[in-house]
Amino acid sequence: MIDGAETVTPFRLIEDGPVLVLEIDRPDTRNSLRLTEIVALGDVLASAHVMAARCLVIRGVGGSFCAGRDVREIDPDGEDAYEVLHRQIGPVLQRLRTLPAPTIASVGGPALGFGLGLALACDMTIAADNAVFGSPFRRIGAVLDSGGHYFFQRRLCSHRAAELVFTGRMLSGSEAAILGLINEAVAADRLATRTTELATLIASGPTAAFRATKQILLKERSFDEVLELEARFQKEVTHGPDGREGLAAFRERRNPVFTGT
Repeated sequence: MIDGAETVTPFRLIEDGPVLVLEIDRPDTRNSLRLTEIVALGDVLASAHVMAARCLVIRGVGGSFCAGRDVREIDPDGEDAYEVLHRQIGPVLQRLRTLPAPTIASVGGPALGFGLGLALACDMTIAADNAVFGSPFRRIGAVLDSGGHYFFQRRLCSHRAAELVFTGRMLSGSEAAILGLINEAVAADRLATRTTELATLIASGPTAAFRATKQILLKERSFDEVLELEARFQKEVTHGPDGREGLAAFRERRNPVFTGT
């Protein structure tokens, strides 16, 4: 539970050296979340602790990442789906995508619905080879949401996105990595170790430079726009502590020690 939260939530923040881990802990529902919990997740992501992280890892406990929104609470006649997605769920995913720090989803088990969006909105996604990604929405007569269309179309292609949505076919972690939907798949018993290795490497890097890279990659831009942003951020970063340390270490033929500033 998050310290100081007004209500009990299934989220836990754990400091692992320079890495901050956000755990989803509702294993009895495969870590599916009620709407109030999804909204609370947005508050967690906006907390000062998360905003100051050098690398954030999101993972589930109990063998699942997140199976989506808890469908048991959904009442089509009692809620406005547009308002729920546009004003409550969407902003949480946008907040995750725009966090200053690099983010890694460590996926074991299902990542479906909101869980799929949560995993793919991170900068990188590492999964167990037997993890499960896909769109189960055809089973309930609904439209894939939580950014699923965006990620399927851009990381795969339109006809592959159509196939996954129309058939409801699930992808294993291994297949998702081969197709390019996620970064990497590893044996399930190596997922935690591999995630820690990657997160520790990223968290030890030049945080200010990584923040700049996130801003550049956040949306599609023209070549001219990218050149302009690279030049602007380079001027800022090379005059900062980590930029000066990196250049000094290179000249002195030693490994740099970045402080995240």
